[in-house]
Parts: sequence; structure tokens; C-alpha cells
Amino acid sequence: MNVLSVACLCAAACLSGCAGEVIRHPAEMSAPAALSGLVVTTQATSFTLDSGYSRAIDQGTEFVELGSIKEGRVLKPTKTTFTIEGAHMHEAYPVVRDGRLVGFYLPVEKAFAPLSNAASFPTQKRNP
Repeated sequence: MNVLSVACLCAAACLSGCAGEVIRHPAEMSAPAALSGLVVTTQATSFTLDSGYSRAIDQGTEFVELGSIKEGRVLKPTKTTFTIEGAHMHEAYPVVRDGRLVGFYLPVEKAFAPLSNAASFPTQKRNP
């Protein structure tokens, strides 16, 4: 094997192992119309991020509605921290519309990261 072949193999290995940046765009959040209490997932939800990483949200995970952005309602986990991953890790709050997980609100970046494939996200309200 010559030096050029080794260099190409090394470059290909490095590039294939690097995750892409999480695609996101600025999002302005508005407060909820009224206090909605807690929201709990009624079944586990699994999905794959556009960066290629897989994530899951367990059944019984509790959220409070933080507000909304144009893409949907923003739900903040109450007893855990949820992250999504690309080239970097980002704290993330699920964004839900019509019972579907459509992406994530990134509170530090004040941005929305969409999912290419929305996932079912069944919830029910629970009084505090």
C-alpha cells in the first residue's frame, strides 16, 4: 500500500466517524396560554436524529408545558435532562404538534432542531 492510499483511508475513516452539526434555526417562544399542569408520556418513543444518533423517551416521563414556538408546544422534562447529539451535545426539550414529536427546542441556543421523521408522542395530562 502506498502513502497516498493510507492517507485516503485515514481521511475516510475520520470523516465517516464525525457526526454532523445539529441542524437548527432561531425560534421565539411564547408563554403558554394557561397553566396546563403536567404532561406524561403514555408509551416509550424511539427516534433517530438527523445526525444519525438514536434516542428514546421512556413511558412515564413527566413534562411541563414551557410555551410554544411556531412548530408546536415545547415540553420541558421535570425530573431529567434530555440531550440531542450531533457534532456537539445540546440540552433539548421536545416540541410536539398533534401528538407527534416534530423536533426539539434548544434552550441555550434559543433554536428549533427539526426531526425529518416525526415520531408518535402520546401523552396525557396529569394534575400536579
